[in-house]
Amino acid sequence: MRVDYLTAKNGEQTIKINNYFLHSEYNPSKEAIEFAEKHFKAERLHLVYGFGVGHFIKALHQKAIHGEKIIVIEPYIDISCDLSGITIIKANSENEIREALEEQISVVDNVNIIISPNYDKIDSITFIQALNAINKKLYSDFVAESTHNHFNKQWPKNYLLNLQYILKDKSVINLVSKYNEPIVIASGGPSLTKQINTLKQIRSNIVLIAAGSTVNTLLHNDIEPDYIVSVDGTEANYNHFKNIQGCKSRLIYALYNHYLIRDIFEMNGYFFATNQDTLNHMQKYSDQKVLYLSGGTSVANYAYSLATLMTTGPIAIIGQDLAFTNNKTHADYNKNMKSLDDLKKSKDNFIEIDGYYGEKVLSDYVYLTMKESFENLHKSLGEERLVFNCTEGGAMINGIENLPFKEFVQQYARFPKQNIEIEKSNFNASEEKEKMIMGLKKENEIFLKLIKLFEKSLNLLELNRSTKFFSKEILMKLDCNDEKIQKLSGDTMLNMAFQVINLNALKYFKPQKNESPTDTYNRIYKQNKMLYAKMLEETVDTQKHLNTLIEFLMREPSIK
Repeated sequence: MRVDYLTAKNGEQTIKINNYFLHSEYNPSKEAIEFAEKHFKAERLHLVYGFGVGHFIKALHQKAIHGEKIIVIEPYIDISCDLSGITIIKANSENEIREALEEQISVVDNVNIIISPNYDKIDSITFIQALNAINKKLYSDFVAESTHNHFNKQWPKNYLLNLQYILKDKSVINLVSKYNEPIVIASGGPSLTKQINTLKQIRSNIVLIAAGSTVNTLLHNDIEPDYIVSVDGTEANYNHFKNIQGCKSRLIYALYNHYLIRDIFEMNGYFFATNQDTLNHMQKYSDQKVLYLSGGTSVANYAYSLATLMTTGPIAIIGQDLAFTNNKTHADYNKNMKSLDDLKKSKDNFIEIDGYYGEKVLSDYVYLTMKESFENLHKSLGEERLVFNCTEGGAMINGIENLPFKEFVQQYARFPKQNIEIEKSNFNASEEKEKMIMGLKKENEIFLKLIKLFEKSLNLLELNRSTKFFSKEILMKLDCNDEKIQKLSGDTMLNMAFQVINLNALKYFKPQKNESPTDTYNRIYKQNKMLYAKMLEETVDTQKHLNTLIEFLMREPSIK
């Protein structure tokens, strides 16, 4: 890079890199003011590619009167900036930029991307890497937000109707360090098919965990896993399991897993929590110690966390392609399996990522978020362990050593595994059931109070007469109701659902440029009306599932 610091015609400093001027040769500050006027957006997080000598950043900062955060990616120049609210990312590789963005941008941020003049021309490779990092971060947040919104309606029903099973199943804490034999995690990627014969030959030498719908491919090939992990609450996930009969595998499930899946498996199962709110709520109804399990965006991520807890021995991952190997989405006999040609008819956001053998492979952003979840989990759970990616295809999972599956078998799976006796539950199920019924009835009373509070708050909004401000009397009453709502909901399982509603309120009701008092009032009015209405709807729906569970427990003669 050739960097030349120059003086503009008006005496201000300008800069030229590789013969490209990054600011005006004549009046950099005037140019910057015009640039900021065009590109600045109120109440957005501004992500700027290119600092130069700071004229554009200073102009944007002057417009950030509501404290809007500005993040600057500067790939070429060592700089410092003492302006409040300005964060400088000095990086020029995709991974470095992505890691920095993960720390600085959250899912509630509305991001405004700005490219400083001529920064896209200096070095096209560096520019493309920066865009890739930005795109992957924002799409990852989009996937997370979409997932939360999609499951927000489903998880309360699944969670409540699964609570009955913790009366007979055990917490996964009972599986911690249960084995010292090798564990193989089978996922449903296309490359699983070529590992089937080897898997059959050494089945008695390993502990086999199936990730979700992978069980269909395994059972079709007369391979019964020791454990099946399931976390998905959708009807589609239930459809993967509903025709399974006589399977002796043990189900390990999150409490928001589809509630009909548990009864398909006759053997006792194991449950776990996926967030602190769920863990706290479950602990109210179980004397067992409930375990929080780190995961990610796929069931295989949870299976990986489980494997690191369950065995002190080596771990192999197979079928974890995270890419469209052989132009397929999944292994044969997986009900999700589609050809890439069929998939291209309904979507077009494909990307190329580094492959298992060092080549480029075709993937998408959903697979990318799964891959990154594996990489993050491995850093926190598996770096000191013998963990191998034996997929032999698909994407490279950074940090996890590649090893052909047959070599893994020869080194670590030569001897039959020991039969581990599964202990019976050591608590009184009948007493636990009565305790649960009493707790759920108390929770139902809280739900009734919350419903009245939401209805009162909605009515208060309607009573406000002004179109520019809320009266002090109404604000005081709303604040009083909000305090009661916060206190009451904290004692229920509604917290997680309310968090998603609050996230949407924070993200989609931010002030707009040049708002009038009437505009501001209307925005805040709509924001609060949405909050109360959505929370009321969620509470009413969840109360129905709560009462369904209470009625079932009261008529159930005994817990098997």
